[in-house]
Amino acid sequence: MNARRIAGSAVLLTALLAARPVLAQGEDSGCTAFRWNVAAERALFASAGTALTAGGDAASAATLPLAQLVRVSLPAQDTVDYRLPPAKLKLADGAHGGLLRFTVPKDGEYRIALSSAHWVDVVDDATLLPSLDFHGASGCTAPRKLVRYRLPVGRPLLLQLSGAVDATVGITVTPEP
Repeated sequence: MNARRIAGSAVLLTALLAARPVLAQGEDSGCTAFRWNVAAERALFASAGTALTAGGDAASAATLPLAQLVRVSLPAQDTVDYRLPPAKLKLADGAHGGLLRFTVPKDGEYRIALSSAHWVDVVDDATLLPSLDFHGASGCTAPRKLVRYRLPVGRPLLLQLSGAVDATVGITVTPEP
């Protein structure tokens, strides 16, 4: 009986070891579903990133650096005083949101990448900027979602996050490749 168990265990162990490369691919398979080239964002999301806390209003909005991963802690969404109402307001139980400020060094298209499903709005003064496009891969968090915007140079912009329960989110802002 012991010989049978040992043989059975050896067969099971061999099968699991043989399946390991397939299982590892499956863990990251959601990240291959993007229709855009997200190599730059994937490289940034592989870094440790820096920690930041989002503001609960425009005056307390932290400055978001460009072209690096930032891991942002978010307050409860019901405590956030948005500069403008989010374009898609979802107040799920336990939702988190917040505000970050940033500027871009030149006019052009930029991508905002997130590790979560938060709704993203970019506010320029008193105007919500329209997104140009977006794409997501629900099986991936490195990143999960990207939104493209045409952004103006040198203007103080507000990034508004809303509508998801994640209390922390990885974010990058990069020029469109």
